[in-house]
Amino acid sequence: MADFPDLDELLTQAGLRAKAEPMENGLYRMQWGSAFVMVGVAGQAIVAIAPLFRQPPAEKTALFYQRLLEHNAYMGGMAAFAIQPDGWVVLHAGRSRKGMDAHELAVLVSGVGRFADELDDKLIAEFFATRAPDPEAAPAGDAG
Repeated sequence: MADFPDLDELLTQAGLRAKAEPMENGLYRMQWGSAFVMVGVAGQAIVAIAPLFRQPPAEKTALFYQRLLEHNAYMGGMAAFAIQPDGWVVLHAGRSRKGMDAHELAVLVSGVGRFADELDDKLIAEFFATRAPDPEAAPAGDAG
């Protein structure tokens, strides 16, 4: 059916098939820097999703959600953060398969990949990374 192009064919035409690893259930996985993007068909849509965190941080949760909303605004509708029912924090975008061409697929997938790669590092640094001790500070009990 010409109105609903095949995902594998679109990936090939978009020049993404070589970097797309086939997974179960018709999904493909691609890597963008430190982020992975899963691409698949959901009903009549093609969806690109980057799973970023298994769950929100235990501390500063309200600030974390605020940052996600700020990042959503920064992305201007190209992609959006969401919390899945199982707790995963994901970045995703989707579009109807009807009339989709290879260029649109490439923009959808690469947009999610680039934003996920950029924003996961910022969120990790602010909410998940433990702060290393200051190497200039003398250890407690060290008289020098």
